[in-house]
Amino acid sequence: MSKKKASVISLNTLKRLTGYFGRTGALAVLSFILSSVFAFMSMLIPYYAGETIDLLGPDIGNSMDAVVRGVILIAVIAATGAVSQLIMLRINNRISYDIIESLKNDAYGKIRRLPVSYIDRNETGSIQSLVINDCETVGDGLILFLNQFFCGIVSILVTLVIMLMLNWKIALYVILFTPVSFIISYLISSGSYKSFKKSSEIRSSQTSYIGEACSRFREGKVYDLRANTVSAFNELNEEYRKTSSKATFLSSITNPSTRFVNALIYAGVALIGSLSVISGSMTVGIMSALLMYANQFMKPFNDLSSVFTELSDSFACLDRLFRFLDEEEIVPEEDTTPETIKDKDNVRIEFRDVSFSYVKGKQVLKNVSFVIEPGQSAAIVGPTGGGKSTVINLLLRYYTVDSGEILINGRSIYDIPRHELRQLIGLVAQDNWFKNGTVMENIKYGDPGMSDDKAFDAAARTGADSFIDNLPSRYSEEISGDRDDISEGQKQLLSITRIMAYDPEVIILDEATSSVDILTEIRIQKAVRELLNGRTGIIIAHRLKTIVDCDKIIVIEDGRVAETGSHSELISNGGFYAGLFEAYGGLGVE
Repeated sequence: MSKKKASVISLNTLKRLTGYFGRTGALAVLSFILSSVFAFMSMLIPYYAGETIDLLGPDIGNSMDAVVRGVILIAVIAATGAVSQLIMLRINNRISYDIIESLKNDAYGKIRRLPVSYIDRNETGSIQSLVINDCETVGDGLILFLNQFFCGIVSILVTLVIMLMLNWKIALYVILFTPVSFIISYLISSGSYKSFKKSSEIRSSQTSYIGEACSRFREGKVYDLRANTVSAFNELNEEYRKTSSKATFLSSITNPSTRFVNALIYAGVALIGSLSVISGSMTVGIMSALLMYANQFMKPFNDLSSVFTELSDSFACLDRLFRFLDEEEIVPEEDTTPETIKDKDNVRIEFRDVSFSYVKGKQVLKNVSFVIEPGQSAAIVGPTGGGKSTVINLLLRYYTVDSGEILINGRSIYDIPRHELRQLIGLVAQDNWFKNGTVMENIKYGDPGMSDDKAFDAAARTGADSFIDNLPSRYSEEISGDRDDISEGQKQLLSITRIMAYDPEVIILDEATSSVDILTEIRIQKAVRELLNGRTGIIIAHRLKTIVDCDKIIVIEDGRVAETGSHSELISNGGFYAGLFEAYGGLGVE
C-alpha cells in the first residue's frame, strides 16, 4: 500500500489521461512532428557550428565563403526550429484546453448523474474545487508536459547519435552519469507528490469553508463569530502554507540538484576534450560541438525532471478527479422498464411496508404503509426527525427503499422513468432556491417554453404579483436566492408561483407557508385549494392550522405510522395528534 502511495503517477491514471488525448489525436500527432522538427533543428546547430569553427584559422581568407555559408545555414536551421516551436506551442495550448474542457464537462456531467445521497454527504465547495481548481491545475501541467516531453525525448536521441558519431568515448562517459539525474529526480518527485496531493485536499477544504462563510454570513454576524471563523480559516491557511511550502521546496531543489550533476559531466567532457585536442586526436571544432552537445544532452533531462516534479501537483488533482468520476451513479433510465402512467389526472400513491435507513442499522422508516387516493389531500405530521421528509425523499426517488414498495397507480416508482416521475410531481420545499436570472425566468424554470400569460396568471393566483409589481423592472428584475431586499415570505410566494405555473399532477408542500404572514398564508391556502382540486396533494407542516381541512392526516412517530384519519377522527381518537393539537391550543395558538 505504501508503495502505491509513493508512486508519482499511477498507470491507471496515466492510461485514463491518454484516453482524453484520443479526442485530439490529429493535433497530438502534428504536435509530435513539430516537436521533433524543433528538437532536430536545435541539435543540428552545434554540429554545423563545430564545422564552421574548424574553418577558422590562419588561411581563413580562403575559407571565408564556406564560413559565411555555415553561418547562413545555422541561421536557416534556427529559424526553421523557431517557426516549428511557435506552431507547436499554439497546438499544445489547443490540445490542453480541449482536454480540460472535456474533463470539466465530464466532471459537471457526473454531478448530474450522482445520487442525492452523495451531495448530502459531501461539501459543495469541495465539488466546486474539483470542477474548477483541480481541472485548471491539470491543464497547467499538461501544457508544461506537451511543451517539454516530446522535444526532450527527440533531443536526447538525436544528441546521443551525433555524439557517438563524433566521439564514442565521450558519449559513453556522458551516458554513464545520466542515470544519476533520474535517480535524484525520482526521489524528490516521490516526496513532492504526497505534499502536492495533501495541499490539493486542503485547497478544496478552503473553498468549502469560504463558501460556507459567505452563505451563512448573517448567521455569523448574529452570533458574533468573526473571531472564531477567522481563527479557523487561519489554521486551515497555515496548514496549507506548510504543506505547499514543503511541496514547492521539494520541487524547487530538483533543478539545482540535477544541474550540479550536469556541471560535473560538463567539466569531465571539457577535460577529456582538451586533452584530446592537445594530443591532436580531436579538433577544436569537434570539442566545441561535444561541449555544446554535453550541455544540450543533459538539458532535456533537467527539463523533464522539472516537468516530472511539477506534474506531481497536476496528477494529484487528476487522481482526485478520476476518483470523483468513479463514484457510483444512479441507475441509467435504460436499465429500467418504463411504462407510461395511465390516468395521470387521477394519481393514487401507496406506501407498502416501506423501511429505510440513511445509515445502515439505523432505520428512519419502519414498515410504513399508507394510501393517498386520487384527488385526496394528505398531510404528514409528527415530531421532528420522525421521518416526514424522508417519505418525500423516497417518493421522488432521491433515495432507494431498503424494503417494501412505493406505488403510483399500482406501479412501482422504480418502473417509472425518473423524468416522467419528476414531471408528475411538483415540490415546494421549505428552503427556497432561485437561479440567477429574471423573475420571469424563475417562474418558468420548470417549463422554459411556457407562455408569459400563464406565468402572469400563476403569480396573480398566489398573490406574488403584489410584490413583483413593486420591483424596479417587475418580471424582468434580476434576482437570486441570496438577494436580501426580497423577504423570505416573498421568496416563498415566488417558489409557490413557480410550481403552480409548472402545473404538475401531484403537489408536495413541505412547510411551504412557514415564512409568510397570516394574510398571505390565507391567500396561498386559497390558491393551493384551487390547485389541489381534483388532484393528489401531500402537505408536510408543523402549523396544524394549515392541515385541518386535509382529507387525510398521516401521523408518523418514531419512523412508524402511528395513526391515520381526518382531523375530526384523530381528535376523537385522543392519540398523538390530539395531544399535539391540544398542546398548540387548538386552532387559536401556533
